[in-house]
Amino acid sequence: MSLQTGTRVGTAAAHIIDPRRLTIVAFYCEGPLIDFSPAILHVSDIREFSSIGFIVDSADNVMPEDDLVRLKEILEFKFDIMGKQVVEQGGRKLGKVSNYTVDSESFYIVKLHVQPGFLKSFAQTELMVDRTQIIEINDKHVVVRRATAEDVNVATVPVIDNPFRKQTGMPRAHGASKKSETAHNAN
Repeated sequence: MSLQTGTRVGTAAAHIIDPRRLTIVAFYCEGPLIDFSPAILHVSDIREFSSIGFIVDSADNVMPEDDLVRLKEILEFKFDIMGKQVVEQGGRKLGKVSNYTVDSESFYIVKLHVQPGFLKSFAQTELMVDRTQIIEINDKHVVVRRATAEDVNVATVPVIDNPFRKQTGMPRAHGASKKSETAHNAN
């Protein structure tokens, strides 16, 4: 959508990923106000995005490939993460990239969704690989290290007293009664 005209400029048809940083740097676009191909929208030209799509200043933000010198090297990679084989450092195949999760602020790919092979899919439907586990990305594979306990972000739920429930002799948060909590604080 264009802020200048308030109309639809086009559609983001495909992504352009920098494999060295695993970041979406631009999008291939097509649409009614775009009269050249390939047409590219750089992520730095996106003012914001919402449920209606990307919002840009004007149709002029979508540019022909020849005008984007800073993307030339990345475009020559012709890199696509979708369908890439994911293997552990020791060579064990985990599956192929079926999707990914992107951070909306930085456009970093933060998680890879890996679809296991046919036989493994009976035991596990999808595997999530965090970007911190990725060791190498090449033309054929994404090499990852095995997940450890430190890689798993366990969300801790704080224990909160319910102010609407009477505390008659019931232990307080963290297993301490009001009396013993006061005594502990006095020491």
